Amino acid sequence: MPPLVVVALAGAGLYVVGRVVKQEMRRVAKVIEDAQRTPDPVVIPLEKDPRTGVYQLRRHDEG
Repeated sequence: MPPLVVVALAGAGLYVVGRVVKQEMRRVAKVIEDAQRTPDPVVIPLEKDPRTGVYQLRRHDEG
């Protein structure tokens, strides 16, 4: 009977370790996915002033 207890404890231990490893793999995969995600592009609307030739921010009310 004692070998059965040892086998049962070893099985339970392996089950718990497997779940912890699986959870850690998910966490690391999420961190890697977040790090590889490309940021949203930032659009800065500029227009060239015909008189000065300098680029300036386009105002929203000018269309």
